[in-house]
Amino acid sequence: MTNEYDAGNTIPSSSHGDDDELFLRLRREAAAVVREEPILAMLLSKVGLLDDDCVVPSSSSPPSSSSSSSSSSVLVGQHHRAASSFEEAISRIVSHRLSSCSGKTESICPNYLRNLLEESFDNVRDLEMGHTMTEAVRMDAMAILNRDPACETLLEAVLFMKGFHSLVLHRAARRAWRPSSMSTSMTNDDEIMDIAGDIPESGEGDDTANIASGGLDPWGEGGGRGGKRFVALLLQSLASSAFGVDIHPASSIGAGIMIDHATGVVIGETASVGDGTTILHGVTLGGTGKETGDRHPKIGRHVLIGAGTQILGNITVGDRSKIGAGSVVLRPIPSGATAVGAPARIIGFTARGERPGSTVDMNLKGVEPLLGDARMGLMDATKKSYINVSKILRKDTSSTEMDSSGGTKTISNDAGGDSEVSGHATGDSEDSTSKEDDRDGVGGVDEEEDDNVTDFGTPPKCRWRRASSGNDGLCPFRGMFGVIPADIKRNCITHKRLRDLLLQEGCSEGECLEVYFELLHSTPSSSDFRRCGAIPLEVYSKCFPDIAKEKTGLDADRVQALAEGDLRALGMSKKASRRFKSFLNRLGASTSSRVPSSS
Repeated sequence: MTNEYDAGNTIPSSSHGDDDELFLRLRREAAAVVREEPILAMLLSKVGLLDDDCVVPSSSSPPSSSSSSSSSSVLVGQHHRAASSFEEAISRIVSHRLSSCSGKTESICPNYLRNLLEESFDNVRDLEMGHTMTEAVRMDAMAILNRDPACETLLEAVLFMKGFHSLVLHRAARRAWRPSSMSTSMTNDDEIMDIAGDIPESGEGDDTANIASGGLDPWGEGGGRGGKRFVALLLQSLASSAFGVDIHPASSIGAGIMIDHATGVVIGETASVGDGTTILHGVTLGGTGKETGDRHPKIGRHVLIGAGTQILGNITVGDRSKIGAGSVVLRPIPSGATAVGAPARIIGFTARGERPGSTVDMNLKGVEPLLGDARMGLMDATKKSYINVSKILRKDTSSTEMDSSGGTKTISNDAGGDSEVSGHATGDSEDSTSKEDDRDGVGGVDEEEDDNVTDFGTPPKCRWRRASSGNDGLCPFRGMFGVIPADIKRNCITHKRLRDLLLQEGCSEGECLEVYFELLHSTPSSSDFRRCGAIPLEVYSKCFPDIAKEKTGLDADRVQALAEGDLRALGMSKKASRRFKSFLNRLGASTSSRVPSSS
């Protein structure tokens, strides 16, 4: 189910008091529940969802012998002040839930925790992914109500869903970790004395004194005088123990997030999750080892991540993507893609306009097959991807066959899933420089000189840059496409060639993938180009400018020169242009004459 909150167009009212529709709804649902199930009166009173004059049974009162819903079953008990706002009610609910899960070994005072949550709600300066905590929590609650078929009331979402409670604690922990005002002191003098004991005066050479005066910051960025690092880590630890959800306080999470079931979810320190995303249980957004710095995934908006999925490394998962259950994602996934498997393979396109985070289509029914052949269903495309994965894992991926004329030909897949046919059977459409191009411009003795001048004798605007191939076997398109015939190859740009060209221009791997995937989706689904994973020159020259401006950081003039194949405007050095001269010349000829594609 999708509504205005999932779409992100409207944020529920954040006003305090009786005019708060969301808060009034909670109170109405709480009153209805107490009439039907009086046993919940104590809990609902403690969290402030019942009226002040409501008397609930004390813990020593015997249970009523009558199951009647009348108020006569509630006789003796204690008073609890009613909450005055939605935010206060949520603070009381989460602090009570965490305290009850801790049992008799509480690690933090429930009153302190409740006050900390309320202060975090009141903090309107510290935005997480562009949202205040009030906005984000309200949208989280509505996301559960509208996406989870097991949740029938708003009260259920905020009272029992541990994914929701984990997000509330994370948002408070993040504001303790990275406070909006770094000038506020970490603690007052009394608290410092309680923690550290007697502190020598500043200037005596003692590190403790320097810490107290702000001279040293052993906690690093986000900690020290401006934050409460250990309070944030304590909240993370308590949420992990109580709910089985481990979210680092420094990670960034947008609004309208649903973590369904939540058990086993891990989100790393430098990870980010965009608005409207749905994450199922057992998902890890983690690193790939002991590397430091920015090392965790960046999830876009309205993404659906299936149960048991592992997304590892500093990679991007684009907006409106679907990741099938049990997938292992080690390479970037472009916007609007559907990926499954281990390692993940892209099998199709998300329907245009669909927001997978809201529709929660785990059966992947609304997926357009990658190959574009209407006769090939999604299951056939998925089966094909798994068959090709087994071939990729073999040490020798090339095979020698006899052609119809008695000669031999070698068929091999390149890093981008493109296939080239060479030998006696076909005439390669690339000119004589193609082999030099594939060797990344490795030339002769004048390499250094060739990198200092263009083919036109002018100083270069762009010098030779090596394209890092990485582990080509993990490319999400590996093995998905068939062999590219010569007549198609001379009128297209392949994934590998486009990737090398954009890497030469300084784009990231994720940006290269985004541009290629959008160009592929712009290719007619009935064409042979789509089934080969190739981009027709006419589609490239027409669609590349708008796509590249949106998906990359290249300036408009350079994007236009790349779209037209203008070598002079690009200003590549001889060494750099050696890889792309053949393609750019064909593109320039195609652009000037507008020769239609042979397919």
